[in-house]
Amino acid sequence: MNAIGKVLFPEQANNDYRGGALPFWGFCLLFAAEMFSAWVHLLLPDSGKNLIGGMIQFQGTPDPNAVIHALGATSGANEMLLVIIFGVVLWRYRNLIPFLLLLLAVEQVLRLLVSGLHPIGSEYFEHTPPAKIAMVPRLVFSSLMLLLAVRTTSKAEASDPSG
Repeated sequence: MNAIGKVLFPEQANNDYRGGALPFWGFCLLFAAEMFSAWVHLLLPDSGKNLIGGMIQFQGTPDPNAVIHALGATSGANEMLLVIIFGVVLWRYRNLIPFLLLLLAVEQVLRLLVSGLHPIGSEYFEHTPPAKIAMVPRLVFSSLMLLLAVRTTSKAEASDPSG
């Protein structure tokens, strides 16, 4: 396996993180944002779709908003699982940070793909949802942190005769 492959998919998960301080703190920032999003989607009565996301309230019987809020809360539950994994990695397995940065970048690409395949027009919103505004910046930021982590780790391992 080449050097990048070894950084992204290490043979052993451990706390020997060599990716540098900037990607580490960048990952911590992404972790905090993910935690906030998970709590909002999981715990707010409207799963954040109306209050924060600006989605309009729909009329109908049965109430279509209940389905939207339940799906948003389910998304929050999935985000919370990711937050737990991030926390475990920060606590015990820091050499997996580059892999998680890769997953975060792929997640943003998939979100962009979904928004292209299933666009929801502005007529459904009172304002642009923060998640939509943040999609491209999050992709750029997570990709940049990934590149820095891989580059720094590769250099550290190349200079370490035991690595």
